[in-house]
Amino acid sequence: MTKSNRLLKLTATVLLIVSQHSFADETCTLAAKATTDEAKRYIQCLDTQINKAKLVQGSWIQKRKYELTTSQESTGNTQVLPLFMRSISNNEKYLESACQWRYLIKLPNATAAAISYKLCEIKLINQFTESLKQPF
Repeated sequence: MTKSNRLLKLTATVLLIVSQHSFADETCTLAAKATTDEAKRYIQCLDTQINKAKLVQGSWIQKRKYELTTSQESTGNTQVLPLFMRSISNNEKYLESACQWRYLIKLPNATAAAISYKLCEIKLINQFTESLKQPF
């Protein structure tokens, strides 16, 4: 039963990773003198990109977690998986702090601040995902 659950999880992870290629990379653009509605649509577009990036990152996290769990069971080394999980947690804290100061620097222009935060978030999510893709 446990082996079939793992196989199911692995299959789902692989399907999620493969499905990342089915997402069209929508480019978000904002005119220099954008109206409030245009800025709102741009921010919504950035939110969509963030959600897609988080989905891809989540797939890679699950893939690595599965691999590390399998390795832990076969080798008995129980140190690696907790370190990996701590790196995930620390990355989330880093992303929040790194983007918060960019947000605060743009205030009192809330629109510019939100855009700055979201662009930072997209960049850092993608960077961490790329590091997860590196073989170990």
